[in-house]
Amino acid sequence: MTVEIAGMSVVTPIGIGVDAFTEALKKGDSNFSILESSLEDQSFEFPIGKVDDFELKTMVKELPLPEDIIKKARRVRNVSRGVSFGVYSVLDAWANAQLHEVEIDTSKVAIVACGNNFQRGNQMNIQEKYRNKLKHLNINYGLNFLDTDIVGITSELLNVRGEGYTIGAASASGNMGLVQGARLIESGDYDLVIVVAPMMEMSLYEYVGFTEMGAMASLKEGKDPSAICRPFDKEHSGFVFGENAGCMILESTEHLEKRKAKSWGKIKGTGVFLDGNRNPNPSMEGESEAMKKALLKAEVSADQMDYINMHGSSSPLGDRTEVDAIQNVGLKNAWANSTKSLTGHGVVAAGLVEAIASTIQLNEGFVHRSKNLDEPIESKVKWAQEKEECPELKWAITNSYGFGGINTSIIIKNEN
Repeated sequence: MTVEIAGMSVVTPIGIGVDAFTEALKKGDSNFSILESSLEDQSFEFPIGKVDDFELKTMVKELPLPEDIIKKARRVRNVSRGVSFGVYSVLDAWANAQLHEVEIDTSKVAIVACGNNFQRGNQMNIQEKYRNKLKHLNINYGLNFLDTDIVGITSELLNVRGEGYTIGAASASGNMGLVQGARLIESGDYDLVIVVAPMMEMSLYEYVGFTEMGAMASLKEGKDPSAICRPFDKEHSGFVFGENAGCMILESTEHLEKRKAKSWGKIKGTGVFLDGNRNPNPSMEGESEAMKKALLKAEVSADQMDYINMHGSSSPLGDRTEVDAIQNVGLKNAWANSTKSLTGHGVVAAGLVEAIASTIQLNEGFVHRSKNLDEPIESKVKWAQEKEECPELKWAITNSYGFGGINTSIIIKNEN
């Protein structure tokens, strides 16, 4: 059973929806700023890629969807900002796939939500608000704090009657959701799978925790926040968080052809490999094995890959390990870039947003620039330091790795 990419959407700091995101990728835009936070007498500042001017109720009115779906979406209450990003991505992707124009057997539709613990920021705000009046806590908290809230909202808005759940794999969650979605299509049990990654809404504790362990870049005095995110550059110092969410709708070829719809591309191969390691340090062997498994399933050689969307954690060890891994696998002919240099690191949503970016580039025939890649750590990689026009792009591999030794790779083919 072949897995088609039927529809897509994103909410990112550089663009909302496929069209705006495509233009931003072509321009090489970024949108980094400074987040200020405090706890009692402690003050903090962090670099961030922030989404501006998002309001779910207003934005869904502009979607070309049936009025009953729009009305239900505008009545959604008591949702975190991150979940609202995910809800919009789902509805926009559904419209992008033109699924609102045909009758669908919703018992043959499944939902896979990517990530876990993605509402910590919202939870902390509520807990602080009700700290001294806990008996008056909003009764919806007992439902809304669960990650499965996005599954329930999506199923209600689109009347989905198949299976649905969340799947967590740290920063590889987006890719892992696509792996699971592809498996569901390949099983023949489902015609459609909605793979959605809400925005990871971090609390102050996550910001400080990532910074103190050296994974997240700190905001140095006088430093332009737009210059801090530097995957694979010699001056890299850790990732910059970016508010990202996305949705990709997967569909069986048979079902897509029956409704005479467009495909954005095919997921031809997936690979997952564990390092047997609880810690955050990466493994060249594990990353290599994930790519090799994806290449084997896709029945394609490393030499045939045209483009690599690198994980690009921006940490010195992470970037060096990933470069060693792609060289070990033999991906020497492919253009390489990091979408995180533009969007920031979306954590649980990163892999899904980057798979969408990869699919867009395959369809549009370009490779976006890796911003701030002034002095690459490795000269023997075919880096896209500026936008490259590549009308013959056919194959892409997109990598995502998560703490706890989780390595994932996905291969996408453009047949348009």
